[in-house]
Amino acid sequence: MEKDSKAKLSRRSFLKGGLAAGATVVAASAIAIPGTSEAAEKLPHDCRKWSWEKPAKAISNSEISKTVTSDVVVIGAGLAGITAALSAAECGASVQIIDKNATWAARGGHITAFNSSVQKKLGVNNDYRQIIRDWIAWAQGRIDERLLWTFAHKSGACMDWAVDVAKKHGLQVTMWEGYYKGPDYTEYPVTHIFYEDGADLSYVYGNSKGIGNVTLVPALEKEAKSKGVVFNYKTPAVQLLKGADGRIKGVIAGKKGKYTKFSAPSVIIATGDYASNLEMRECYSPFSLKADAQIYFPNKCNTGDGHIMAMQAGGAMQLCEPHGATIHLEAGAASYGFLHINALGKRFKNEDVNTQSKSCTKELEPGGIAYTIYDKDWAEQVKYQVDNNLAGGLFYGQMWQPWGNGWNLEVEKMTQEAHIKDGKVVVANSIEELAKKIDVPVAELVKTVARYNELYEMKNDVDYGKRKELLTPILTPPFYAGKLYSTLLTMSGGLRTDSSLKVLDDNGQPIEGLYVAGSAGGSFFANDYPTICPGVNHGRCLTFGRMAGIYAAGKDAEKMIPSLKI
Repeated sequence: MEKDSKAKLSRRSFLKGGLAAGATVVAASAIAIPGTSEAAEKLPHDCRKWSWEKPAKAISNSEISKTVTSDVVVIGAGLAGITAALSAAECGASVQIIDKNATWAARGGHITAFNSSVQKKLGVNNDYRQIIRDWIAWAQGRIDERLLWTFAHKSGACMDWAVDVAKKHGLQVTMWEGYYKGPDYTEYPVTHIFYEDGADLSYVYGNSKGIGNVTLVPALEKEAKSKGVVFNYKTPAVQLLKGADGRIKGVIAGKKGKYTKFSAPSVIIATGDYASNLEMRECYSPFSLKADAQIYFPNKCNTGDGHIMAMQAGGAMQLCEPHGATIHLEAGAASYGFLHINALGKRFKNEDVNTQSKSCTKELEPGGIAYTIYDKDWAEQVKYQVDNNLAGGLFYGQMWQPWGNGWNLEVEKMTQEAHIKDGKVVVANSIEELAKKIDVPVAELVKTVARYNELYEMKNDVDYGKRKELLTPILTPPFYAGKLYSTLLTMSGGLRTDSSLKVLDDNGQPIEGLYVAGSAGGSFFANDYPTICPGVNHGRCLTFGRMAGIYAAGKDAEKMIPSLKI
């Protein structure tokens, strides 16, 4: 019934043309995500046979055209992989990095770190014990706390290392000021942004230049090459090599008939997540299949290759399921804190929450459809709320809002004009006209708006408990309806690992020689993605990438990387 309802309401019909990248995406395309078959949905998890559970056929020596020997092989040339490769090379290791794409991959630009030199310079102080407690509570304790505390202790020093590398290549760094500042839902000022010297940090409709990881990752690549790291692009990893003693011995990569054996005592999996593998999502996070769209760059390359190779070599996925999915309102209109309605024209929630919660909540409404409703004075209202520390966050505060600059009203108006042009925001001169344009019951929307205005006059949201500071009237035309699209960015679950970043087997024992870093790693998130630390997925790419590289090179990351005393 649910699928029929969604088809009738045409939840994806608003997606017209290319969709711009947003919070955690630098350059991307959005793709609609089909659901799974009804028959598949009815099968219990433990009654299914998944494709990766079939033993991989060993590749024979006759299929290998050449052998390359090194100390470390890194699979994946993204933020985590290149960080790992550079860190290993700095320790004196010879390093080969392989990737199936034609070049490095970079998404987003928000990077979490605790107590970095940048934060100290700006006078940013956080209660890091409380951050970890909040993080654990968000996951209901279903994560490995040792990984969280490792991140807490090491992320600041790893950020300082990245800042030093970036500055050698002409980059600057600042903090993000757009985080959510509500008393109930609060984000922490932990988010770093790299940018080219002189870059314009405004962000009009997803278009930005010289900002984010698209600037940091190539700087890391240049530095890695200067340290002797060899990059092998267009070289997909196919199969891990495992010795009779159980140790990993390297990886076979390339195309069939022209395979290369990369022989090394240490292999680091940094292949990213598996959001483009629908079978894996069906297995580990069925709710993620409800998302309206998916954004990733390079498009559809995050197919769980590293997870699958590791499992076929004896590795195990994290213990807790479902895996968290990073789902934000990326592909649609900005939501802000205004009235949210469903396809029936009815209000359905307290809008004083983060983009992740809005994305997930709307999926439970009829057809998964939702709009944000506001009037002529919207921009001034949002600016007042953000600049006075009443709210913020992704798709409320601004994407690249640099520390100390405030919310840029003119940039947001230009972005809204672009959204109107492509149909993500609808404009009308009356509530009745607006209801007709977005195909919701006219009488119901008129009633809902009237009730919301009544709550504003009362300064008391007795229906859903929103703070009075965020109640704004909907009285003055033109009136706007912004279509909200849940957008899958990353599957935030992965391989079981310990704080030395080794992949673990089903018995919790490490597979010697096999490490994991970045989004391929697990036990760091559970159930849902915690937005209290914006950019924490990139934060673990940087922190655990650096640690994995040091460990894979035979050094002790615990001793080499200074620890934050909490």
